[in-house]
Amino acid sequence: MTVITETEKSLYLATADADVARVITDALPDIYDVTHYGDIAQLQVALEQQTADLVLCHQLLLDGNADQQISHLKKLCPQARILIIGPPQPIPVQIAALKQGARGYFNQNMPMNKLQDALRLISNGEVWVERHVISTLIDEISHFPEVNEQQRRAAATLSPKELEVAKMVSHGATNKMIARNMDITERTVKAHLTTIFQKMGLPDRLSLAIVFRDLR
Repeated sequence: MTVITETEKSLYLATADADVARVITDALPDIYDVTHYGDIAQLQVALEQQTADLVLCHQLLLDGNADQQISHLKKLCPQARILIIGPPQPIPVQIAALKQGARGYFNQNMPMNKLQDALRLISNGEVWVERHVISTLIDEISHFPEVNEQQRRAAATLSPKELEVAKMVSHGATNKMIARNMDITERTVKAHLTTIFQKMGLPDRLSLAIVFRDLR
């Protein structure tokens, strides 16, 4: 039997706390090649010189100018997936991070093994935020372009099960919640989502949720 191993990913970690950096680094598997930077300036210089697959930035480094700093990081390395980590934050703070290009906000009070789940999700093009944050974001984005005719035709090609999955995503449901509601496995939910993304020409879960918000 052929064993498929995950490709090594470069991860730039920005935090001023060396102890936090050590805890995070020790919690991650070997597929992550972690480079630690003590402040935003160091991180920016690194991204100007070489790209990274993932950027994990502590929220405390962004205080006072978070929106502009996240946006600038994204411009320096458009292909990098950015995850902000830090203490619990209000919904508006998490939404602002998403709007500027971050792929999620990780509550540092959660078990460190969950960080692996978060990094894997954003690596696969999804977002890592609590369900109510996604729902609030979807409701808030009133400037988002209306669904075009091509997307409406693509939506009509979805199977009944794919359509059901898409509608539940638009209400902020997680894969686990969808699987339980439809009495299917999470693997099947992921397979449905992959097909939906392909048919709809959408890059990720959040885009799907926004489109089906407007189709409702």
